[in-house]
Amino acid sequence: MGRFVNPDNSAFQVALNSKIYMDKTGLLEYTNSVLDTPEAYICNSRPRRFGKSYTANMLAAYYSKGCDSADIFADYEISHAGDFRQHLNKYDVIHLDIQWCLAPAKGAAGVVSYIEKSVIAELKEKYPDIISEE
Repeated sequence: MGRFVNPDNSAFQVALNSKIYMDKTGLLEYTNSVLDTPEAYICNSRPRRFGKSYTANMLAAYYSKGCDSADIFADYEISHAGDFRQHLNKYDVIHLDIQWCLAPAKGAAGVVSYIEKSVIAELKEKYPDIISEE
């Protein structure tokens, strides 16, 4: 749907097109197992250049209502999980990558304001009856 709210799966598809993609979809099975539990708050923390963006793109592609990702996950580990389709593209997702925001925000000082305005604008578009103009 949007850039931040319910993104499509194109960013993850780029990763899948790589000659060196390694299947990390097992993380989705773990994430599914902790949904609606106190353990559901997961920190995707890794050293620089160790795949945080790939992981976030995978999570967004799997959970986002903004796309249909059944085909792109069909050949990967997650497709064998019993709850694969139960959670596939069923959730509202807000996906933020700060790198996307630096240029339009005209530097680090404007990033928070840019994200706030952009995400709220997309949420107002998706949920006009819930999020009103102030």
